[in-house]
Amino acid sequence: MKRFRLILVLFVLFAGQAFAQPGNRVGNNIFIPRDENPELKVTVKGYFGISLMTSYSGFVRYGFIQIKSTGEEQITWLSREQFLQQVTGQTVSKANPEKRNFLEDKEIMWQSFENLWKLRYSEYPYDGNTEKGWAGKDFVPSDSQWSFLKRNYHYSELSQFLYGEDMWRLVKDSQDPDWQNQYSSLK
Repeated sequence: MKRFRLILVLFVLFAGQAFAQPGNRVGNNIFIPRDENPELKVTVKGYFGISLMTSYSGFVRYGFIQIKSTGEEQITWLSREQFLQQVTGQTVSKANPEKRNFLEDKEIMWQSFENLWKLRYSEYPYDGNTEKGWAGKDFVPSDSQWSFLKRNYHYSELSQFLYGEDMWRLVKDSQDPDWQNQYSSLK
């Protein structure tokens, strides 16, 4: 009986060791650690983003957007000051770990963010300012303008956060008077 137990224990140990060998993992993914299996490893990329949905603090919502490799999005709202400090590299950010000055790199004036209300409104929505906006309708872009924003910047609704290169391109393009005239002419 002792001999049978000893053989059984040795068999279990050797069988367990065989499954634990890296070369034997190929056909049995149950034993593959999460770090070694790209299908199970979730990566996260960070971006700066904006939305034209107004808030109590202004006409533009600013955010830090995390996109997981699973497709899940998480948005952390930022104040305008936090956003500007992070995009210029003055404050540490997961969307800017190298502390680059994106405004300088992308040739964007920080005031351009202040003019983005014009994409949504045909005129300034509060009393005391007679400045005109670029929107084709009173409080939203015209259908043609929405088509233009979707086609060129992948932006299709006010509550959407536009992020990454699409956001930078829209803000930079909106600085150009010719672009402003083109956008305004889309009725």
